[in-house]
Amino acid sequence: MRPLTFGELLDAAVSLLRVQWPLLLVSAAVLAMCEQAVLYPLRAWAGTDPPLHLPGFDRIGPTWLAFCAGLASEGAILALLGGLAGVAAGPGLLGQPAGWRHLLRQAVRRLPALLVVAAVTAAILLPAALFLMLPWLFLFGLVGLAAPALVVDRIGPARALGRSFRLASVGLRGAAVRLGGYCSWAAIRLVLGSTAYGLLQVAVRPGTIVFTLLMLSLWVLVDAVAYATLACIDAVLYLETRMRVEGLDIAIGRIRRLGRPVDLAGSAILGAAR
Repeated sequence: MRPLTFGELLDAAVSLLRVQWPLLLVSAAVLAMCEQAVLYPLRAWAGTDPPLHLPGFDRIGPTWLAFCAGLASEGAILALLGGLAGVAAGPGLLGQPAGWRHLLRQAVRRLPALLVVAAVTAAILLPAALFLMLPWLFLFGLVGLAAPALVVDRIGPARALGRSFRLASVGLRGAAVRLGGYCSWAAIRLVLGSTAYGLLQVAVRPGTIVFTLLMLSLWVLVDAVAYATLACIDAVLYLETRMRVEGLDIAIGRIRRLGRPVDLAGSAILGAAR
């Protein structure tokens, strides 16, 4: 138990997803379907077509709005899934992995607070993206640890958001890791979507209802994997950042040597950070 390198952090996130994949992938797929349903009318109004949603030169404004709304919705989805992954990451760190039913119950108890964090995240990211993306690049990295903080530390939404900004801004390492993971998966999704679009055109005539439904289904599948993976990165990154900044690993080791049970949200762990 120690601070991780970037590669080790990604390995830990994949391991978390591998252990809890039924809960995380199913939840991600449901949220991805809801996202597609909500954004489809906006994208249709903007005149964009899947998978690339490229703008027409006469529809730059509506297309930019649809694109930024997509970024905001993804931020909200990652907040919800980050809370779910955080519920799993805490016991996993202590070598006490729990079943999906127990994790789901824990997440449901924190759902109202997670919804607040998700809404605030979307409210922060939408105007940040609309302003030529520059604030979004910074704020996306800073806000991502709020959901794991909320469930792991059992604190309120306001304090969780504050902890996220504070921890992610220390050396900007946390913000950079989160942004790097998102950009990597954005590239992967773009390649997979473009490839599927080209292959699907061979079998189904573009513009038909069947073609549209198939493309939306493919996007849901790709997005579900991406969202679940990114949520695991957020959860692992939060715990790793606490080790690096607050000495979480040292505190856990000290408590274990005393023969006491470890509570990640306990005063002996959080100390002055709370």
